[in-house]
Amino acid sequence: MKKLKRLMPIYIIMVCCIISLAGCGGANYDGKNLVDRAKKMHTELEAAHITVSDKNTGEYLQEITYRFEGDVMQYMYIGRDAETGEEYYEFNNGTELDTWHTGDTAWTAAARGSEGYYNYSRAKRHYFADGELLLNDYAAAVTGAEAGADIGDRKKVALLYDDSVISQYGQMTGVSGYRQTFGFTETGRCDEVYVNYMKDDRQYGYCIRIDECDPAKPIARVEPPALAEKTENGQ
Repeated sequence: MKKLKRLMPIYIIMVCCIISLAGCGGANYDGKNLVDRAKKMHTELEAAHITVSDKNTGEYLQEITYRFEGDVMQYMYIGRDAETGEEYYEFNNGTELDTWHTGDTAWTAAARGSEGYYNYSRAKRHYFADGELLLNDYAAAVTGAEAGADIGDRKKVALLYDDSVISQYGQMTGVSGYRQTFGFTETGRCDEVYVNYMKDDRQYGYCIRIDECDPAKPIARVEPPALAEKTENGQ
């Protein structure tokens, strides 16, 4: 998983390093009932397509399509580093794990039961399939909130955070002005999250989009452009 973590934008790193914050306080805020309900609904999804994009450039930094086949999670994940251009691909069909990183000349495959294989299940969830992780509101750090309606009467919840609480975690040192806004469908499912903050005098912004997929459709492996080009050239 080292390559995967290295290619995570800071928003997802934050999810991993401050998950404990969500459970250390029972803080309430306006609209928390909407967020809590959306977390539960997200965790109950059988299949989804999720993207994390840079709000300034529109570039996809992370993308995953997944579904549950019984208890096993099948997925296709793509991670991109906007600064270095490196990419990481990970495909799991429930019996084989295929990975590829920029510079590799072929997929690396690991069959179930062999060294290097791992998978996710309903009990051991990938963070993108876990409402508590993906839609973490960090309630203990919230200093203000506004629940209202957006264009078309879509409900939204905008949260403001305490910089001193957020920045106490190593990966978020120097972060200020952290803001997070949740958008909801008519059914109450969260289908978008906007994240904004400052770090090292630079403004960061991410948009997370969550779309439901057909749970009966198997997950297809996406070929990295570098490998697809080699195949087309007969190499």
